[in-house]
Amino acid sequence: MRDTQPKVKWGIAGLGNIANRFATALTEHCRHGELYAVAARDQSRAAQFAKKYGCVNAHGSYEEMASNPNVEAVYIATVHPYHLPLTKLFLTHNKHVLVEKPAFTNIGDWIAMKALAKKNNVMLLEAMKTVVFPAYRELKSFLVNNNIQIDFIEASFGNEHDPDPELFIFNPELAGGATLDVGVYGLWFFYDLCHTLDVTPSAPQTHMSCLHESSRVDTDADFTFSGDISGKISASIVENLPRSAHIRGPGINITIKEKWWNPECIEIEHLGKKSTINRRVNGNGFEFEIDHFSELVIQGKTESSILKSEITYQVLDTMEKALFESGYQHLTQPRR
Repeated sequence: MRDTQPKVKWGIAGLGNIANRFATALTEHCRHGELYAVAARDQSRAAQFAKKYGCVNAHGSYEEMASNPNVEAVYIATVHPYHLPLTKLFLTHNKHVLVEKPAFTNIGDWIAMKALAKKNNVMLLEAMKTVVFPAYRELKSFLVNNNIQIDFIEASFGNEHDPDPELFIFNPELAGGATLDVGVYGLWFFYDLCHTLDVTPSAPQTHMSCLHESSRVDTDADFTFSGDISGKISASIVENLPRSAHIRGPGINITIKEKWWNPECIEIEHLGKKSTINRRVNGNGFEFEIDHFSELVIQGKTESSILKSEITYQVLDTMEKALFESGYQHLTQPRR
């Protein structure tokens, strides 16, 4: 049977590892999107990537893809210091933009780019695939429908790496470090749950350290929250941290198992009864945010009730302030 689902024509800007994962999901697991164009600073690199995924439009510059009238939405997959100029370029050309996390390295750039998106009546959202996973969305519905009270959230994201100046996570010129690379996941998780439960979170106490001073990036970061919902959010680029997340409250104990940032299996113990949300996925998880964003484009919307712009604001604001207070303000400057 012929597929009659409407499809948004996507372009991908920046063709590294994460772009490959996005392209795989887009070409193999999405109902509402198609890979229409790719762009890099090098034509041969773009052509090679396009051939790999059966894409017909390979652009040797970002400006060329921005000028392609058929491209409707662009996924920006470059290293985050370069998100700002590319976001500005594609928004100016009236493209909807999904920019990889962290959207920017400071809150001012988010405010400016949201204003530009509004001016041009297009959508700008930060990519945070965790909150679009079916299991996570089902968990939030469970919390709301059962009037669950939560008072503690704990999540960490950390992987061991040997210090290597060739890796961008150890490169201050590329805004490396634990906070911007992986801390963003845990902060998004914490703020999104607080928003879901209509709780205003407190400003966190932060502690950052650098295991390898020569790198001039935070290798470890902890965010400790108090208030109605307390929490501990940890991030590291030099240590393997626990991969399960925990949510607790009166009569409730929830564990998001395995890689909590790719939530598929969630165990719930509520008032002595145990249940499991088990929503295994066939793809790599990017398909959920791609289809969600695509559906919003098809519907003519410019904001999402899932990838909330206000959460991006809170997360970027928290990270920027924490980096400044800890002496890593140089990591918050974009490349213009």
